[in-house]
Amino acid sequence: MASKRDLKKEINAIADALTFEYVLTSAFIPGVDRDKAAEILYKVIDLRKDYLARVGANGGKEPKMVKAYYKKLVSDFNEQVDNIISEFAALTNE
Repeated sequence: MASKRDLKKEINAIADALTFEYVLTSAFIPGVDRDKAAEILYKVIDLRKDYLARVGANGGKEPKMVKAYYKKLVSDFNEQVDNIISEFAALTNE
């Protein structure tokens, strides 16, 4: 596992990229439902807050538990990001 600092930076970078995607989608793609786009943006904000808070809680002191905790955290985060990207894609296809 990388350091907590690196993990937090990665979470912030991905959340920033998703926020930029929101700006591009709502500003430059005609016919996009701005309310649905705003709901997705709120999900991105909640995602960032939730996972940054979860990085601080390491799941225990035993190394195997800590490793399993962060492995699950990263996989859950990636799954959530994939869902958000799919929602953005659905907005542009409507």
